[in-house]
Amino acid sequence: MKVKKQISKLVKPNYEGKDLHSTSSNNVPLSIFDTLTFDTHVAIIYAYSPPNPSNSTIEKGLAKALAEYREWAEGGVEELVQVQLTRFTCGSLAVGFTAHHLVADGQATSNFLVAWGRATRGVHLGPLPTHDRTIFRSRDPPQIDFEHRGVEYEPVMKPLAVYADCDPDVIVHKTHYTKEFLMKLKSKASAGAPKPYSTFESLLAHLWRATTKARRLSALETTQVRISVNGRSRLGPGTVSNDYFGNLVLWAFPRSQVKSLVSEPIQYAAKLVHEAIAKVDGDYFRSFIDFANSGAVEKEGLVTTADMTKLVLCPNLEVDSWLRFPFYDLDFGGGCPDLFMPTYSPVEGMLFLVPSFVGDGSIDVYVPLHEKNMTTFKQICYNVD
Repeated sequence: MKVKKQISKLVKPNYEGKDLHSTSSNNVPLSIFDTLTFDTHVAIIYAYSPPNPSNSTIEKGLAKALAEYREWAEGGVEELVQVQLTRFTCGSLAVGFTAHHLVADGQATSNFLVAWGRATRGVHLGPLPTHDRTIFRSRDPPQIDFEHRGVEYEPVMKPLAVYADCDPDVIVHKTHYTKEFLMKLKSKASAGAPKPYSTFESLLAHLWRATTKARRLSALETTQVRISVNGRSRLGPGTVSNDYFGNLVLWAFPRSQVKSLVSEPIQYAAKLVHEAIAKVDGDYFRSFIDFANSGAVEKEGLVTTADMTKLVLCPNLEVDSWLRFPFYDLDFGGGCPDLFMPTYSPVEGMLFLVPSFVGDGSIDVYVPLHEKNMTTFKQICYNVD
C-alpha cells in the first residue's frame, strides 16, 4: 500500500475570544491520583466509513474541544496528545489517538473524545469538565483505615528479571464473546451467590482461570489480577462529579493459589473478583487520600506500584476494562465509528476489554500471551465447564 504523508502541525486551543487567564492558571499540578498511575501514553484507533468531514473541519473541532480541556495543550512540555488522520482511497478514515495517562484516565479521556466529536459537528460540547485537582485533601484528623504500602505504593526495588519460564515471544489474540455466551457465563459464575455477579466480574473470572491454565503455572504459585476501580461514583457527587477531568482510579487485587483457582468451579474466581472490587469503596478511597497526603510516601521513599517497565506480568494479570466508557460516541458528523480498538500492546498478561462494534452487548478481549501458551488458551477460552 502506498502511503503519502501530507502535513504535520500543532493544533492550539480556540478560545473564541475568551480570556483564559481570567479563569484558570497556566500550570495544572498533578493530583495524588495522577502521580499514582502509569507514566505512559495510551493509544487507540478508530475507523470510519464514508462520508467523513474534511481534515480542517476535524481540526477546528479539536481546537474548540482543547479550549475546554486545556490540560492537553500549551504545556510547553512533550506532546500530551497526538492525533493522526489516515484517509483511504475508498473514503474511509482511520483516527489514531494517543494521550498521556498522567493527565487523564479512561473516563476523562473518553469524555474529551465525545466533546471533540460534538465540537466538530457544531453542537454544544455537552457537560463541561471540572478541573480542580486540589480537592483531594486529607481529613482532619486523617483516618488511614487500610494498608496502602504494598498495594498502591512500594519501596524502590531493583528491576526484576523476566519470569524464568516465559518465552519472549508475545502474541495478542482478540477473543470475541457473544451476548449469548456472556449470559450463560454470568449465570454459571453467579450460581449460589446472593446476587448475580456483573458481566465484567463473570468474564474476568473466566479469563483469569483460562490464562492461568494456559500458562501451566505451578500449583502452589500465587496469581493475582490488577483491576482498575473508578472512584467517581465511590466518592459520591458531593465530592467529585462524573465529568472530573484527571485520574481518579485505584485498584482491586483479587489473588489465589493456582491450585484453587483452576480446580475450583468458576464461582470461586467470580467471588474473589467481586469481593476484591467491593472492598475498594468510598472509605478505601478516602483512606488512600489521607495516606497519600500524610508525607509517608516522601519520607519512606515509596513509589507507585504502577510500573510500565514490566513487559511480562506472568503469573499475574492486569485488566483494562473500557466497557462503560463512551468511546464509541466519537461522532465527527458521519456517524459513530465502525471500529474502536487499542493499539498493539504486547505486554504479556495485560488484557483489554472493549464493547464489540456490533453493538449487541458482545465483548472483545485482547489477550497478550506467550506463543507457547496461546495455543492452549485458544482451545479453552470458550469452555465454561
